[in-house]
Amino acid sequence: MMLAMTASGTLALAGCKGIAALGPVPGIGPGVRALDRAIRGEELIIASYQAAITALAGKAGPSAIASGVLAEHQRHLSALRSRLVLPPRLATASPAPSPVPPALPPGAHRVLAALAGAERAASARLLNELLLAPPPLAQLMASIAASEAAHAVILAQARGA
Repeated sequence: MMLAMTASGTLALAGCKGIAALGPVPGIGPGVRALDRAIRGEELIIASYQAAITALAGKAGPSAIASGVLAEHQRHLSALRSRLVLPPRLATASPAPSPVPPALPPGAHRVLAALAGAERAASARLLNELLLAPPPLAQLMASIAASEAAHAVILAQARGA
C-alpha cells in the first residue's frame, strides 16, 4: 500500500508540470528551413516575372518567353509547397505577404537580362541549400536549380535574338 501511494504521489507530481514534463518544444529542422527559403525564393521570382510581363506588354516574343518561364516557376512552387506539411494551427494562419520584386530596368533587353540574373542567383541559392535538405527534397531542389539555370540560358538567347 505504501508503495502504491508513493508511485501515485510521484505520478501526481509529474502531472503538475503539465506539458513542460515532455521537454522543450522541438525547433524547426534545417530541412524545413531550407524548404521555406526555397518557397520564398520561388514566390519572389514569380513576382519578378509577373512584373516583367507587365513591363513587356506589347513585345510579343519576350512576353511569350516570360509567360512560359513563369508557368514553369508556378509548377516549381506547387511542387515545393506540396512538401511542406504544416500543423493545423499554422495551415490556417494568415499567409505571409507577397514578396515585392526588385524594380526592373527599362527596355525589353534589360528586363530579360535582369530576369536571367535572377535565375542564376536563384539556381545558386538552391544549390547551396542541398546539403541541408533531406534526400528527396534535395533531389527536387537540384532539379529546380537546373531548370533555373536553363531559364537563364533561354533568356540570354532571347536577348540576343
